Amino acid sequence: MTLYLQESVDCYHLLSGNSSNNQFQAKTYEFHLHDPKGMSHGCRRWYHLRPGISILMEDYNLQENLVVETNQIQACTCLELGFSLLGSSTNSDISPGQNFVLLELDTGEADWKEWQAQERILKLDIHIEYSLFENLVFPHLEKLPANFIKIIEQADEDINYFQLSNTTPEIRTILHQILNCPYQALTKQLYLEGKVLELMALRLEELQSPKLNSTVTLKPEQIDSIYQARDILIQNFTNPPTLLALARQVNLNDCTLKKGFKQIFGTTVFGYLHDYRMERAKELLLDAKLTVNQVVQSVGYASRSAFITAFCKKFGVSPSIYSRKHSV
Repeated sequence: MTLYLQESVDCYHLLSGNSSNNQFQAKTYEFHLHDPKGMSHGCRRWYHLRPGISILMEDYNLQENLVVETNQIQACTCLELGFSLLGSSTNSDISPGQNFVLLELDTGEADWKEWQAQERILKLDIHIEYSLFENLVFPHLEKLPANFIKIIEQADEDINYFQLSNTTPEIRTILHQILNCPYQALTKQLYLEGKVLELMALRLEELQSPKLNSTVTLKPEQIDSIYQARDILIQNFTNPPTLLALARQVNLNDCTLKKGFKQIFGTTVFGYLHDYRMERAKELLLDAKLTVNQVVQSVGYASRSAFITAFCKKFGVSPSIYSRKHSV
C-alpha cells in the first residue's frame, strides 16, 4: 500500500517577495499524514516568515511508502538550502547528513516526491526568493565566493547552481535549534528568521571550500538516457514533459537528470529547451509569410509578451525587427 499526502495550493501564496510588508502576516500550514491502518504518521509543515522567506519541515515515521504531491504554482527563481537529517527519498541523491545549495528557476509545475517505508524521515528546506536574496547580498557581492559571484552576475531565466556538502556540527546545531524552537507568535518568527540568516551565512562561507564536488560521475547507460531526454525535449519542444515525467521516461531520478544534463550540455534541461525554442523561432522569422503571432504559437509560447521578452534577451533585438531585417 502507498500513502498519499497532497498540499493545498494556498500554502504557496505567501512565498513571493513582492507582497507588501504592511499586509503580510506570518503563517504556518500543516499537512498531516493519514494512514487508515494507523501505523504511519507525520507532517509536512510550511512556515512563511515574511515575503520571500519560508521554511519547509518534513517529519515522518513510515511503515508504508509515501508519495507527497505538490500543486502547480507561479514560476519564480529561488535560492534553496536543503538539509537531510534522517531518511532518504527515492527520487533524490541527497543522503542523511548532507545538504545542498540550489539556485535555479522553479518552473512552478506540479510535482511529487516518494519516500520509502523507513523508521524516520526528517528534512528541512529553506526557500528565499531570488529578488530578496539579491537585496541581501548585492551590497556585499565582493565578499562572496568567486564561483558564486559569477553565477549571480549571469543570472537570467536559465540560472542554475547546485552544490552539495556534508553538514557541519555548526549547521547541525542551528538545525536542532530550529526544530526545537521554544517560542511562539512574533518571538518565534523573529527567532526563526535569525536562524535562517545564520544558515545562509554558514553555507555561503562553505562555498569557498566545498567539501563535496557537485559533478556527477555518470555511467554509460546514464549518459545514453540523458541524450535520450534531450531527444524527447526536441521532439516535444512545443509541449514538453515536466522534469519528473522526463526523468521517468528515461529511467533516471530527477536529480541525476538535472545535474547530468548540466554536465553534458552545459545548461539546464529547460535552459536547453529555451535555447532550442529561440533558435527555432529565429529560423521561422526568416519566413516573411509568418507573423510574429504565428511564430509564437509554433514554438510553444502561450504568451506573445513572454516570447518577445525572451527573444530580445537572447538576441538583443525584437522579433519584428529581426524579421524585417533578415527575411527574404
